[in-house]
Formats: sequence, structure tokens, C-alpha cells
Amino acid sequence: MSDILTQIPPVALPEVIPSNLPQQKFYIGEWVRWFQVPNGDFGCIIGVIYTHQASCMATGLHYLILLDEHSPSREICTCDFAFEEDIEPLDQSSLEQLRGNYV
Repeated sequence: MSDILTQIPPVALPEVIPSNLPQQKFYIGEWVRWFQVPNGDFGCIIGVIYTHQASCMATGLHYLILLDEHSPSREICTCDFAFEEDIEPLDQSSLEQLRGNYV
């Protein structure tokens, strides 16, 4: 687990934290994939934070995703943050199909 922690992308606290946070669309343990990009990564949500994402200056809910061992980027990173607008849920059949595409 400590190896995973060293690979978590950087985040920063937002200047103002709202009194009411947005409702989550996805939950810990749910399998998702990035659908906005060709050959998108996929994995399991292992955390949800409200933060200011350092690399693109966007404030809001960010989902920490542990990439599946068959996900295209897994060789270079173990985890990645995703915005709600960039991911979609995976059912078991879709997950198995994605894993089969990258074997």
C-alpha cells in the first residue's frame, strides 16, 4: 500500500470550502473508466476528495482511482484522479471485456 501512496497525484486545498459539498455520483469500490479519451484507463474508486487539483486548477470532487492491472497506463502509474464528468461506471461484463482487450 505504501507504494500506491507515493504515486497519488498532487492536490491542494481550495481557498474556500463551501458549506454544502456536491452530491457524489460515484462511490468507493465502484469500477469506472475514462470515456472521454481513446484507450481510456479503468479501475476501482478508492477515494473521493473535495480539492483544488494542482495540474489543471479545477475545484470540486475528485475520485482517486486505483488502475486495474490491465489498464493502459498501469505500467507508468498506479493511481490517478478523475473528474466526475470524465468517467462512467463499468458493469462486470464491460470490465471483463476491457481486461480482455489488454491481455
